[in-house]
Amino acid sequence: MKVKALFVYGTLLQHEEHHGAYMKDSRSLAKSAWISGRIYDTGQGYPACVLEEKSTVYGELYEVTASTLNKIDFLEEGYDKQVVDVMTDQGLVAAVTYTLPKQKASSLKEIESGCWKEYRLWQQKPASFYYFAYGSCMDDARFKLAEVDHYFKQIIGGGALNGFTTRFTLVRPDGSRADMVEDGGETEGVLYEVPFDAIRYLYKREGVYEGTYRPAFVDVKIGDQIYADCLTFLVLQKSDEIAPPGHYRSEIEKGADLYLSEAFRKKIRSHMDSLIKP
Repeated sequence: MKVKALFVYGTLLQHEEHHGAYMKDSRSLAKSAWISGRIYDTGQGYPACVLEEKSTVYGELYEVTASTLNKIDFLEEGYDKQVVDVMTDQGLVAAVTYTLPKQKASSLKEIESGCWKEYRLWQQKPASFYYFAYGSCMDDARFKLAEVDHYFKQIIGGGALNGFTTRFTLVRPDGSRADMVEDGGETEGVLYEVPFDAIRYLYKREGVYEGTYRPAFVDVKIGDQIYADCLTFLVLQKSDEIAPPGHYRSEIEKGADLYLSEAFRKKIRSHMDSLIKP
């Protein structure tokens, strides 16, 4: 049976409306994937993508069979089926996706973040959401300094994230900051349940509007329970790793010592020790 790669960005994403019915037999290739383009809200409960070089659409990459793709062809009737270059942390992959001609999107509302899940979170404004911290936000020191620590009192616990490894790819003059790279590894972090009002602080702290980190959604495991679509933040422009500064490392270690496994604490300390200092 012929197998192809498929890039999805809307209702076929994991946990979205059509994922279970259409994607259940497909294999995930990348949970963090993106293409050059823009997405728009059709007003019908799903987005549309237009290919364009200067903007980015975020989604997921799957290995699908020809049979699955035939079913999706009917779902995406009226869209153009195209092969595009999909970027992942492991390199470029050619994949099929479904797009609209630019003129057909002229009257639609653009989703400026390029991310359907993020757009829906802001639309729905839930009373609370899950936030997965893996860097300095595992510690509450800067929450207190910013007088927002009341947002972060509901700590679910230390959780594991499959498929990603904590790295230090955001380089600054005094050293690096943490990132997660999708390389098939496993990392740990602290899962919070926070009120929706906390999102403004998190976006500011993570430099979302300046293009430093971007919002992403991950499934976090604590014990036997999976917490789906937890908000986290990934570095946009990744550089070669260097060591983090002492104050930043201290925040990571304080949070890790409180909530994360001994094996992971040893691993992250060893990794930070191995990095070249700026």
